[in-house]
Order: sequence, then C-alpha cells, then structure tokens
Amino acid sequence: MGVSVLFLATGFVVFSVAGYRIVLWTRGRRRPTEIPLITLACALGTAFITLAPVVQAAESALLPSLGRLLSNMCTLVAAFGFLHLMLYVGHPAEQVPSKVRPRLLALLLTLVGMIAMFALSTPPGGTGVFTGLYATQPTLAAYTLLYSLYLGTAVLELIVLTMSSIRYARTWLRAGMVLLAIGSTLAAGYLAHKLWSVLSELLTGAVAEPYCPSAFATIDCTFAIGLPALSVLAIVLGAAVPTLGPRCEQLVRSLSQRRSYRRLYPLWHTLHTAMPSIAFTGEDPARTATTPERGGSEQLYRRVVGIRDGLLLLRPYRSAEDTRAHQAAVQRDGVAEQDRAATVEARDIHTALSRHRRDTPISDGERTRAAEPYDDLTDEISWLVRVSEALTKQPLPAGTDDERPQHPY
Repeated sequence: MGVSVLFLATGFVVFSVAGYRIVLWTRGRRRPTEIPLITLACALGTAFITLAPVVQAAESALLPSLGRLLSNMCTLVAAFGFLHLMLYVGHPAEQVPSKVRPRLLALLLTLVGMIAMFALSTPPGGTGVFTGLYATQPTLAAYTLLYSLYLGTAVLELIVLTMSSIRYARTWLRAGMVLLAIGSTLAAGYLAHKLWSVLSELLTGAVAEPYCPSAFATIDCTFAIGLPALSVLAIVLGAAVPTLGPRCEQLVRSLSQRRSYRRLYPLWHTLHTAMPSIAFTGEDPARTATTPERGGSEQLYRRVVGIRDGLLLLRPYRSAEDTRAHQAAVQRDGVAEQDRAATVEARDIHTALSRHRRDTPISDGERTRAAEPYDDLTDEISWLVRVSEALTKQPLPAGTDDERPQHPY
C-alpha cells in the first residue's frame, strides 16, 4: 500500500505542475517551451499513476498487463516531451518546430506498433512482466524492442544535445546539463542491456533476466534495475537544478546578507549614536517600498555606506599616535594575528569617538585615516563585520548609554 501511495502522490504532484503550466498558458504566458513542459508533466504524471500497484490491479482486471502498456506509452511520450524541450536549448526557437515533426511522427508510429503487438499477444496478468515469454510470444519481443529502440534513440539524441550545449551553458544550467548527460548515458546502458536480454531470450530460449533480490545484487540486476533508477534520479535532478539552483543560491545569499546586516549593527549603532546624520532619512518612497523592512541587499548596502560616512566624519579625531599604541597593545595582549588589524581599527574608532564627544579634534599633521575601503563590496562587508565584532569587545566610550545593543531593531 505504501508503494501505491508514493506513486499516486508523485503522480498528482506532477499533474499539479502541469496544471500550473496550463494556467500560465491560458493567461497569456505562451513561451515556446510551455507545450513540451506540459506534455512532459502530463505524461510523467500518468505514468506514475498507472504504475501504482493498486491501479495496476484494477487495470489488469480490465485487460491483462494494461498497466504495463499505458506506463510504457507514457514513458515514450515523456521522452518525446523532454527531447522537444531540449531542442530549444540546442537550437534557435524558430528551427525547433521543423525538427520536432519527424520525431513526433516516429513517436506515433512506435505507439501504434506497440499497441498492435500488444493486441496480437497474450500478455500475463499482474504487473506485466514479460520475461520468459519472448521465445514463445515473439510479438511481446517485438513490443519490447519497439519500446527500447525508440527510447534508446531519444536517449542518444539527448546525450548529443546535452554534450554539445555544456560548454555554452552557464553555472546552474551547465550543472543541469552534466547531470542530464550522466542520466542519459546510464539510460543508454540500461536499454542496451535490455535489447541484448530480449534478443538473447528470443534466439536461445533461455531467460536472460534472472530474479533480482536487490538492485545491485549482480551485474544483470545492476543493468536491469540499478541503472534505470540512477538514470531517472540524475535526469530529474538535471531538469530541476537550472530552475531550483538559482533560487537556492538567492536564498543562501539573502540569509548571508541578513546575517551581515545584523553583525554590522554594533558598529553602525555606535557611529549613529554619536553622529545621527549618517542615517538615510530622506529616501525615495518608490525605492523604499520594494526594500525589505529588515535585511536585503539594498539595506545592507545602505548600512555599509552609513558606516563609511561615519568613519569619514571621525577622521579629524583619529590620531596616528593612537594607532601605533593600539598596534603595540594588540601584540602585547596576544590578539590573534588575523584579528589584529580589525582590533586596531576598532580601538581607533573607540578612541576617536571619545574625542568626538569631547569635541577635541587632532591637528592635521597628527591625523590618520581609516582603513581604505575595499574595491569589492563583499570584501568590504567582511572587513567591517570583523571591525564591528571587535568593537563590541571594547569598553563603552565615556558619556554613552550603559548598554550597547548587539542586534538590530
């Protein structure tokens, strides 16, 4: 029962994807790739549902091995849909319709041939296992050969399309293409073994596909069960990676930006308390309306700009003598070498803020500048985060509140 639930649930999920694509199509989003996607999803959904054991039992009550016929036909339609989709990757969109027509004709002829061979046979009941019947029923062998030849041709073409497109694809699409090529190669190995098994049984009468206790129990079991399972997994991942990869990357980037935004808060708050003018107060509502209330790349960027503005305003209060004293102090205090520069900068800021509150600037000849900003924003954020964390370890400048908030509001 558990297998039936899994297959039925998967089928309905795939059908929901097809329904979503159909809704987009009816609402005017008529991209050329929508039709093959809808075809692929509908065929896969039907294949999963017809393969569910509970459905196969009902199908066999109507016609022996009907589930095998329906699932095999849906598999070929799904392969055609996937091949149709991949043609848009390897060829200009205007060339695809002319390339699809002969492949569609081949699919229709194969399906008609399979139905004819199935009708001329006496297939077994249950799940439609034809092994051991090819020698006595050559029509079942012809059925399986037609299925394997069409699917094998489609798989080989997928290998060619993916291999020719890999070097032109970028990042996630390239990763998807690599997985598709691997999955297609595994499928080709499975189909080659399938053809050999059918022909061997047809010619010798010996059953070439023994019972398999597990997917990788023997070499034959690996080709018959293990390879198709791994092939489907690789192809599904390859199809999903180009779509889900950028979204996952964006999610990780967003979480990282949010974390940096929070870690910069002690430094920003300390500077803002002393110099409220560094805050963005007169912002364009059209811009702020699309900015997340907390975090986000634009918020993080504005926080970095505010911190840099504050450091510029502190320049008249920074002393080169203080910097030298702080450099000697961090060595004396045993601060880790990778943290020394940030600790010195934090102590310089701490001392400069004390002077700023007393309004006792340094003469021009004795001033020192803040650390130069990095050209790369990511490196700049990383540097300021280290300074912010080092600043939280410094005592509060005189005349400030008793607490320094550690997290953003």
